[in-house]
Amino acid sequence: MPTHEIEIKLRLDDLAAFERAGIQLDLIEPRHFEDNVLFDTLDQELASRLAVLRVRSTHGSGVLTYKAPPGADEPQSQFKKRVEIETAIADPEILIDILTRLGYLEWFRYQKYRTIYRAHLPSGQSLTVMNDETPLGGFVELEGEEDAIQTAVDLLGTSPDQRILLSYIALQLQHCHEQGKPFEDMVFD
Repeated sequence: MPTHEIEIKLRLDDLAAFERAGIQLDLIEPRHFEDNVLFDTLDQELASRLAVLRVRSTHGSGVLTYKAPPGADEPQSQFKKRVEIETAIADPEILIDILTRLGYLEWFRYQKYRTIYRAHLPSGQSLTVMNDETPLGGFVELEGEEDAIQTAVDLLGTSPDQRILLSYIALQLQHCHEQGKPFEDMVFD
């Protein structure tokens, strides 16, 4: 059953900002490495619909994810909102082989180290906080209900121009453009 992912990214120097804001963070998953591969058809059918098919490898297993924009009949959001369907997979390499044999092409790969927390707001609301270390630097993703995200960004004192709604693909594309080089995977050396 499709669910919605609602999130924003922030560039924060450290997670101490949450404590200073009165937001309690409980560790859900310690720092771990994630390798993500995005697939599309030769004619870029998924990209033409702004959809993503991703295989994420971590801890020797993985997750298959499909993401797409919400339907036109859904209310607009000030945050990044997408349809998200995920399922666990035992062996990401086998799934990558299957997708390739079905005609899907690997078109973008990105890596990160991620630590996952549950944030408890003074209001009683909660949300998920992902601290990501990427080749582009550090990002914090806030994911949850819109009002919880809004409460958190207000407590953190972030202004709307500090909120990043771009995907890691778009951030890498922007980075490559700024560096004057062709678009490339976002991977560690």
